[in-house]
Amino acid sequence: MKYYTVNFKQYNMLCDKCLINVIKCLSNLHGIDGLDISLESKKIKIIYKDKTISKKMIQDTVNETILTGKVKNIYGINS
Repeated sequence: MKYYTVNFKQYNMLCDKCLINVIKCLSNLHGIDGLDISLESKKIKIIYKDKTISKKMIQDTVNETILTGKVKNIYGINS
């Protein structure tokens, strides 16, 4: 099975609530194998197995989660 890695900075992740929502959002990702998020450096690293997901989909979902304060699902379902 092939693994995919996404690394990016999320500059609008400013507080613990943002961090918690991002963790919840990314935990919904199918086939997740690793997740490393730093509030201090604003870096997010995800290792996963689902080839149908793109870096843009992940970034857009994380950004929407932070902006709305609601946990968004990468597959379009709100939790």
